[in-house]
Amino acid sequence: MTIPGVLKYVNLTRNHFVNFSRYAGEGIYMNQRLLVDNDAVMSHYPNRPFLVRHNLVGHPLFEIPRLLEVEKALPPRKVSYVTGKVGVNEDKYQAPPTGLTAEETIRRIRDCESWLVLKNVELIPEYRELLAELLGTFTPLAEKSTPGVRQLEAWIFVTSPRSISPYHLDPEHNFLLQIHGNKVVHVFDADDPGILSNKELEDYYTSGGTIAKLEFKDVYQQKARTFALKPGEGVHIPYKAPHWVQVEDEFSISFSITFFSNLCDRQARLYRFNSQLRKLGLNPVSPGRSALRDAVKDRLISGYLKTRKMLGKKAPAVRQY
Repeated sequence: MTIPGVLKYVNLTRNHFVNFSRYAGEGIYMNQRLLVDNDAVMSHYPNRPFLVRHNLVGHPLFEIPRLLEVEKALPPRKVSYVTGKVGVNEDKYQAPPTGLTAEETIRRIRDCESWLVLKNVELIPEYRELLAELLGTFTPLAEKSTPGVRQLEAWIFVTSPRSISPYHLDPEHNFLLQIHGNKVVHVFDADDPGILSNKELEDYYTSGGTIAKLEFKDVYQQKARTFALKPGEGVHIPYKAPHWVQVEDEFSISFSITFFSNLCDRQARLYRFNSQLRKLGLNPVSPGRSALRDAVKDRLISGYLKTRKMLGKKAPAVRQY
C-alpha cells in the first residue's frame, strides 16, 4: 500500500540535473524539479502536510558564494538575521541580533549560531525562473482545490546547526524544500481548537500578520506531524498551520516557495470580521464550520469593503514578514 507523501522510487544525488522522466506513470505529479505524490495532493492539500521530493541539491543558486551575492543584490529590508539560540515558545521577530553583518552571518553560518532569511529572491531573474519551474505545472493542480493561485514568492533560509525557528504560523500555502543539512519540521493542525484558538487566529489576521508569537504548550507536541527532512526532501506546510523547526548538527539551507489563493484571502477576511464580532461580546463561529454563516459574513464584508474604498481606505494586508 502506498503511504501518501512517501515516494519509494527516487534516489537523489548531489547532481541537480537528475532526470525525473523515468518516474512517469508511478502515480506522481512531476516536472524537472519537483515530485509530488498525486494521492497526497488529492487527500492532503491544502489542509494537511505531506512530503515531496526535489532535485535542487547541489544547485549553484544555493551555494554559499551565490548566497553572498544575493544578499548584496537584495534591498536591506529583504534580509533578516537574528540569533538561532531561541526557544520554541519565543517570538522569532523579537530574537536579539548577533552583532554580525548579514555577509558575516552567511560566511560564518557553520558556527555563528544564527538564523538568516533572504526574502523574495524571486526579484532576481534566476530565482524567478526556478520558482516558475517548480510551481509552473503544479499551480493548475492547486487551482482545483484553491482557485485564484497568485503571488508566487521564494525565500531562502540559511541557519546554523541546532538553531530553532519558534512556533508560528504563516498565511500562505508553503513548500519548504531542504537543500543542505537536516531539518526537523513539526506541523500542527490549524483546525484543532485545542492547539490554536479562534481568538489567536483573529488576533493574527487583524494585526496584518505582525503578531508572530503563538502560545506553545508542551502537551501540543504529542499532536505534531513531524518531518525529518534530508537534502532532496521537502514538506507542504498548510496555510495557517502552526509549526516550529529545528536544524540538526550541520548548517541548513532551505528554499521556501509560497503562494496565496482565494481561500487564504477569504479566511483572512472572515477571521478579521469575527474579531469585530468578538469585540461586541459575541462568540463567532470559526470560518469553515458553517457555509451559510460564512456566506452571510462575506456579503457584509463586501459591503464594508466597498464603503472603505469609497472613503479612500484600504483593507489591512496579511502576509509573512
